[in-house]
Amino acid sequence: MDALFAAENKLVQYRAAQMLGLRFPNTFICADPAYLAAELGEPFVIKPLGPGNFTTGDGCDQVVHTQAVSARDLAGADLLGAPFLAQKLLTARTHLRIVTVDGHAWTAELDADELPLDWRQAARAHRSFVPSARWESVERDAVRLAQHLQTGFTCQDWIVEDAGPAFVDLNPGGQWLFLPDSMTEQIADSLASWLRGA
Repeated sequence: MDALFAAENKLVQYRAAQMLGLRFPNTFICADPAYLAAELGEPFVIKPLGPGNFTTGDGCDQVVHTQAVSARDLAGADLLGAPFLAQKLLTARTHLRIVTVDGHAWTAELDADELPLDWRQAARAHRSFVPSARWESVERDAVRLAQHLQTGFTCQDWIVEDAGPAFVDLNPGGQWLFLPDSMTEQIADSLASWLRGA
């Protein structure tokens, strides 16, 4: 359980990615928007340090989406109160959702054209992922990352930009049932076998 809780922290994830030599966006936690703009360029990305969802006092589930902002947008904001992290904006050509289970990986890809920065904001995107076998090296890296973080199961987000694939984040309890049935059946079988210790 300790490994799972630690793995939810994005700084822990990026430290692991750095140790493994994986590409990921330049990342800062800082209270000074002007410093972030100088280091990352504008616009830059902000997102929660930990899980990006929460339940309100009246029981409603809320998602905090990744956003592109400028230093002026953040004037007067308390960036350390939540806290948030800031990253260099990557221009995605393709989004990858990679599910890993105990050394195995499945990849689905999503064309980023005409999608918002955070694809979860587009309802159609949840039904538009397609299975892909063309990212074997990224799958190997995803498995290495999951093993390094000691998580038997992960859902990982990667972005493919002009410079190549880059790791974005990992969820040790992430969602995958929106992926195509041909993948989810295999993932479910693999999860069941792993949980049984088979």
